[in-house]
Amino acid sequence: MTDKTRDLFLGVDLGGTDIKSTVTTRAGEILVNHMDKVLSLASDGPAVTVGQMKIAADKALQVVGGSWDEVVYVGLDTPGPASLDGVLARSPNLRHPDWLNFPVRAAFEKAIGKPVVYANDGNAAAYWEYFRLFGDAPDKILGAAILGTGLGGAMVQGGHVLAGARGYGAEFGHVRLPTYDLVTDGDVPVCGCGKKACSEAFVSLTALDRQLRKIFEGGEYLDHPLREVPDEGRARATRLLRLAQEGDALALELFDTQARALGLLFVQLAHAFDPHLFLIGGGITESSEAFRTRYLRGVKESFQREAFPLLGQEIEIAYTGDQDAAGCRGAALLARRYAKEHGL
Repeated sequence: MTDKTRDLFLGVDLGGTDIKSTVTTRAGEILVNHMDKVLSLASDGPAVTVGQMKIAADKALQVVGGSWDEVVYVGLDTPGPASLDGVLARSPNLRHPDWLNFPVRAAFEKAIGKPVVYANDGNAAAYWEYFRLFGDAPDKILGAAILGTGLGGAMVQGGHVLAGARGYGAEFGHVRLPTYDLVTDGDVPVCGCGKKACSEAFVSLTALDRQLRKIFEGGEYLDHPLREVPDEGRARATRLLRLAQEGDALALELFDTQARALGLLFVQLAHAFDPHLFLIGGGITESSEAFRTRYLRGVKESFQREAFPLLGQEIEIAYTGDQDAAGCRGAALLARRYAKEHGL
């Protein structure tokens, strides 16, 4: 029988480029704070990637001098969308036809011979934030919006991730926003899902890319340096954040609009969930302090202007902590929580 002081819980975070992993204890102590990343090789298909996930898990155990005999449960998170049991839908980050409808949780469980708990990457990262801020507190509510190519979301209440009945809960990127404060020319943006006015169509790299294309095709900002950047692969939108930090007028205008839209999304969520805290994560957290302050101020002003007064005054809005290892940490802690709830 395993010594209970050495019961271990692994967390494995599968990304489109690499895989991160960590280990935690029953007490919730994170034992691996840094480890060389393992390439996911996702474009080679799931059969190859599952093997890479096993390599990442093995490496984490090696770092702590642990063995698979000490592992109670493993947490796995991947890009969504996916079902509660980890059957993947179409993901822009996993680009191989065999990923569609692939049962990634079950395949990983078979590869390692240990039970696996699944969460999408946004939910896992949000769970880590909850634990980082509140520990195992049973009475807090946290919402998170993760800005990237799309817009990820998560809601954690009392330490429970609200994933929904089928695993598609907290898809905040597809909450539709009121356009009266965001669109002046009647051209309501279309989301990648095909619907108009989704929050992701306003708050994401994809949204910034669309806005830049529209501005340049309309003949504005003829001398802007981004005109020389190829209009492909979100290259323009990625460069835009650096220009905003340098004070570029167009970049600041677009990010100000995005901040206003994010504030309106938080209004919708506040009226539905009334959380203690909203967190903003993603690439924007890696910007300069001056820009982060400006962006956060824009989100808060929009939120406080439109929310019920009490909600606007009392719900805190802040940035996430270091996101690099948030997914694997959250996955490990979700495995720990699952074991605790099931007496394992």
